[in-house]
Amino acid sequence: MASKGYVQSLINRLDDKIRVSLNYVFDHVLDNGQIGAVEHGKKAINFRWYRLDATTSTAANTEFSIIHGLGVAPFHVLPLLPLTSSGVQMVRLKVTRAADASRLYLSSPDTNAAFSVLVEV
Repeated sequence: MASKGYVQSLINRLDDKIRVSLNYVFDHVLDNGQIGAVEHGKKAINFRWYRLDATTSTAANTEFSIIHGLGVAPFHVLPLLPLTSSGVQMVRLKVTRAADASRLYLSSPDTNAAFSVLVEV
């Protein structure tokens, strides 16, 4: 998370008119950043996160892949537990190989379990 104090220290070096405007901008951005109620394959409201919905393999600890369609390999995966529907659960996930520009490669001891994640690009 960006530090407001650090951002303000950089802005304070600027002239008054620019400084006031930029302080409002950064206060708004830092105070209102949110992932948002995103759907599968959609970008978060104002972060570089995309939601993916999937189901684990029917065989425990077997590799399965999720098509993400982002065109670049994501950096991180965060589990997501949407509270707007029932049946979605937190599952144990293991990366079986590095993600590529089209897929994530995972395994899980949890079988046939629906889950959601956020991926960062």
